[in-house]
Amino acid sequence: MIERPAPCTLPRVSDLSVPGYEIKGVLGQGGFGVVYLALQSAVGREVALKVDNRVLLSDRDRRRFLREVTAAGALSAHPHVVPVYDAGLLPDGRPYMVLELCPGGSLAGRVLSPIEARDVGVRIADALAAAHAQGVLHRDVKPGNILLNRYGQVALSDFGLATMPASGPEASVTRESLTPSYAPPEAFELAEPTPAGDVYALAATVYALLSGRPPRFPESGVPNVAMILALHRLPVPDIPGVPPQLTAVLRQALATGLRERTPSAAALRDALAAVPLDPTSSRPAAPFAPSLPAPVTRPSASHGVNKALVSVIAALSLVILGGGGLIVYRQIVQAPVTGEAGPTVSAEPEKASVFAGLDTYTENCPAAKVRDGGAACVRESECWGGLVITAGDTKARRLGCEETHSWETFAVAPIPKDAQTYVQQDLARHPTIKRVCNRRVLLASRIGTAKTIAAARWTADVMPPSQAQFEDGVRYYRCIAHLTGQEPRRSFFH
Repeated sequence: MIERPAPCTLPRVSDLSVPGYEIKGVLGQGGFGVVYLALQSAVGREVALKVDNRVLLSDRDRRRFLREVTAAGALSAHPHVVPVYDAGLLPDGRPYMVLELCPGGSLAGRVLSPIEARDVGVRIADALAAAHAQGVLHRDVKPGNILLNRYGQVALSDFGLATMPASGPEASVTRESLTPSYAPPEAFELAEPTPAGDVYALAATVYALLSGRPPRFPESGVPNVAMILALHRLPVPDIPGVPPQLTAVLRQALATGLRERTPSAAALRDALAAVPLDPTSSRPAAPFAPSLPAPVTRPSASHGVNKALVSVIAALSLVILGGGGLIVYRQIVQAPVTGEAGPTVSAEPEKASVFAGLDTYTENCPAAKVRDGGAACVRESECWGGLVITAGDTKARRLGCEETHSWETFAVAPIPKDAQTYVQQDLARHPTIKRVCNRRVLLASRIGTAKTIAAARWTADVMPPSQAQFEDGVRYYRCIAHLTGQEPRRSFFH
């Protein structure tokens, strides 16, 4: 292992100190890091401060971090790469990077018009062409890694998987590091990474921006390598409302065989730019300017792979697997949701008005024993992707607990009457909420073998309703748990 577990809790803003920077708040957090809003004191510039939860202990760890910084820094001058301003190590050994603040968020979950999606593809392909010219591969191109800066321009971020020339054996990444719905098929055959892999991933990204889903992959996820390889053999379907010339360019860049695939990022850029699109005939789509976040749109069943086809693929996978075992991957799909639980009937009528839509219980629920907290446990397991906190407004992707996830609900409780707000930072400091959503309650709520995991590896945090939910009358928050240094595929509390 190259990392050891990080400290038991994510640092509070007041506890984090980086020389030259004033920490102003949390922008977002996920399984392996926290992004803070900070002020670079010397130049009075607001920046994004990315702090990794993992601790760099060995020279190998530090080389990998240096590779990420060098890869991103070498490309900072490109207008469509997120600039890296600074980097270093905290006293406890955790690395940090200082990047340009991109207040528009990412393109994850957005659906764009053909002209908008094509233009995004042209700009990011140009960034990749520049990276490839310097010997840098991105290896994780996807909508979530394309950000919008303060001027509404798209920029490629997160070179965490990048490889530099002669970077040594640690340059190779495991299959667990991939996002399968955007990764090229050769990655699952353990082939050496090439620029063609970034070409495939960008084409899959542009396809997702047009259709709402990456090509070939069903929304339900894919459990093993055989099914992934089988999916890559399927044709790329048309997208309703998208000109066939644009789909044809993407289809070539998504070719399974390297010989048939678009040969370079520069070639993909030029092919996309050459597609004639009439602005007056484009299907409407929400603008992707930072001030106007685009809504999440789920495609109809015709855009994906139908159940019968998935069944055929599953049968084929049994043949392909033969005597081999199953291999499980991180981030099979990333269907964004807004944090609402599915409507169910509350098991306790007296709490129905507070926990509307949740099935809760208090008997043998550790959180319910906290005095004056009004807390309960949920009968159905709830697992979540990384939290995104923007100006206090918290959102998260609801995932099945069998998928890799960062957080799991261990309690719910009503927002105290003297703290009627959705702002995450304010609620996390409230005395009553601190007594409900703490590590002691978390540890007492675990079941089975989860109880054997070291206490120091657990983190508790607060997930309020989103601003939209709060305005709709939702007045309860969730206590969520994270296992440091790991994204599990199981429930720890059910």
